Amino acid sequence: MPCVVPLKAKNMHAPEYDTLRAVEDRHWWYAVLRGLVLRALSGRLPPRGHLLDAGCGTGGMLDFLRWHIRHLDVEGVDASQQAVRHCQQRGLSTVREGSVHELPFDDGDFDAVLSLDVLYHAGVDEERALAEMSRVLGPGGLLVLNLPAFECLRGSHDAAVCGVRRYRACQVRSLLERHSLHVEMIHHWNAWLFLPLLIWRRWSRLGLKQGMETVSDVRLPPAWLNRLLKCTGRLDAGLCRMLRLPFGSSVFAVARKVNHQQGGQHHGAGR
Repeated sequence: MPCVVPLKAKNMHAPEYDTLRAVEDRHWWYAVLRGLVLRALSGRLPPRGHLLDAGCGTGGMLDFLRWHIRHLDVEGVDASQQAVRHCQQRGLSTVREGSVHELPFDDGDFDAVLSLDVLYHAGVDEERALAEMSRVLGPGGLLVLNLPAFECLRGSHDAAVCGVRRYRACQVRSLLERHSLHVEMIHHWNAWLFLPLLIWRRWSRLGLKQGMETVSDVRLPPAWLNRLLKCTGRLDAGLCRMLRLPFGSSVFAVARKVNHQQGGQHHGAGR
């Protein structure tokens, strides 16, 4: 059973956005990711928190958070007109078209910023995007980051969604610290699928070499299987968080913007 990652890249084929919108509210992988994000944010935002999803795709995460965290003001940015249109159809009127390289907000506007499987896409300069996310975060604000892990898991899915890089936890930590972001938690997850996914992706790479059509792994399993995978995925995510397993198909991180008035080793890094 192949894993999937959210589709949030510019230049992605239009049908993939429609596929994402059709499945993300029910698909087990997105449910597990929503749980990780909710846990990371719960109890850590001010009474009237202001959150940005930078590269929000078709809005599944924003729609979830606005109903599960009271008094949360949410905004979103995505490079795709089609993705923004899907968001607006959900009633997310504060989502706009824009680039993560030039976020249309003032310095320190947000208490939290999400970046979920955005930095690995073609057309995204990871350093420039993180500098912008750090800029719009207020002192002490949270960045919640998720990224595909391990180059050995690259396959036809990455080609279909224009994914050009994968990460290890140590790389993510170094990247964040260069931008005045102090890592509070980082771990891989989806460890239980690592081996079967490795086999699947190697097979799919053979298909790429043979010129086969590239399609993403985003498919909704039968309802019974989806429920089973959701339970298994949530158990896996909890164990990965506690045990800090050194492998998984994704890496999840929570970082806090360093207050420059306090100085410290991250002061001015990457700015």
